[in-house]
Amino acid sequence: MEHLANLSGAVTGFSVAEKYIDCICGKELIKLEKSSGDIVCKKEIFEKDGLSRNLVADDEQIFIYDFCTLYAFRRSDFELLGKWQLGSDLSSDICGIAIDNDTVYCSIRNGRIITLNRQSYQTKEFYIGESSMWSIRIYDKYLVCGTVDGKLLLMDKKSFYVEKELVLSKKNIGSLYFSGETLYAASHDGKLFKIDMRDFEVESLTKNAHRKMFNCAGIYKDTLITVSCPCSELALWDKNTLQKLKVIAIPLKLSGRAYIERELLYISSRNISGIGIVRLNEC
Repeated sequence: MEHLANLSGAVTGFSVAEKYIDCICGKELIKLEKSSGDIVCKKEIFEKDGLSRNLVADDEQIFIYDFCTLYAFRRSDFELLGKWQLGSDLSSDICGIAIDNDTVYCSIRNGRIITLNRQSYQTKEFYIGESSMWSIRIYDKYLVCGTVDGKLLLMDKKSFYVEKELVLSKKNIGSLYFSGETLYAASHDGKLFKIDMRDFEVESLTKNAHRKMFNCAGIYKDTLITVSCPCSELALWDKNTLQKLKVIAIPLKLSGRAYIERELLYISSRNISGIGIVRLNEC
């Protein structure tokens, strides 16, 4: 594994754009040049270090959640655009986040979603159910949410009515990845699912994909890549059949983030000071 940038600590969240990578490291929001790893912009935005923060971004804005607080920054220069306290304690912290052109969707512990209008900055709260949703993604006019009790919810993102519910596991559905009409999902009991979104049914299932928690990182050619930081490994799967093709040992620890762009897998982990790169064309 190569290192794109050696920073002062672990990166807890990052977003890859055309020329730059924006990431959270310690107290700072940092912009790295993709080609060199050089720091081109950084700003201290937190009072203390934290390991549970994450971000999502588009071309214009970056949204970061830290425990119960949501932040919005202008992506070009990290100017703070707003800050919202969405909860107060461990019963109301932010579990996941997704964005579209109009709205920020934050899943809140114990089954709620709070939305932020990106124009007016008004917030609204919706009660979905008793189970926390630790993964949330946008699919057309829907939100797709994985719950801590192993369910997959297909929810209208305007009315927040749950149109379909799929029971996948008894454990948390912690990672979701879309590739066209296909959704790949990972549960904390080691199951890997391939789901056809046209009928919202499981096409393929693999048990014991990894011995511990893992994430669906993305697709490279005809291969699905999963990453397990606790197991210190990544796995390559046939994206159609979920046949395991290869397992590669890689020095990772506890938790992290991963993103695939062309032949590069960008990866962060608790034991990496910065961002690592795996060249998938050499695996």
